[in-house]
This record gives sequence, C-alpha cells and structure tokens, in this order.
Amino acid sequence: MKNLKRVLVLLLTVILFNVSCSSDDTPTTDFCENYIENIEEGLQDYSSAVMAQYNNPSDANCAALKTEIQSMITTIESGKECFSDSETESYNELIAELKEHLITACD
Repeated sequence: MKNLKRVLVLLLTVILFNVSCSSDDTPTTDFCENYIENIEEGLQDYSSAVMAQYNNPSDANCAALKTEIQSMITTIESGKECFSDSETESYNELIAELKEHLITACD
C-alpha cells in the first residue's frame, strides 16, 4: 500500500507538472509540444503498468512496470530544455522519485 501511495503522489506530480516552453516558433517549441504529448502517452502506459502490477503481482508485470518507469525517466530527461529554471528543482525531484521507484517498484 505504501508503494501505491507513492505512485499516486508521483502520478499527481507528473499530471500537475507545469511544462513550459518559449512562445516563439523555434524548433525547441515544436520539440516541447511533442515532448508534452510523449509525457502524456508515457504516463498512460506507466499508469497501466502500475495497475497491472498492483492487481496481479507477477514477474512479468514487474518487468513491464520497470520498463515503463525507465521509459518515463528517459522521456523526462530528454526534455530538460522544456522546463523553466524555476521548475528545475521539481524536475530533479521527479527524476529522483522515479529512479527510487524503479528500485522498489515490485516490493
């Protein structure tokens, strides 16, 4: 149950995370728009993997969950430029939480 609460807090953090990009039409802006879509898709996959492991703990579901956690880490890290300076601390905390969850995902 402890891990579920942590996952829910993490999911809320990701959902409420304010990803901001510049307002001009530079390639970075296009990248950031796609990045936000990638995070939303990754969040759905991650959520599904969490629920699968929670409802039916198994080695296969655990492996799938760890894969989705790593995918979220990779996706979020790839878009660091989309976060404003004021969001850097939240960004770093989110990455740290995901890495910790990767280690304890199936406990």
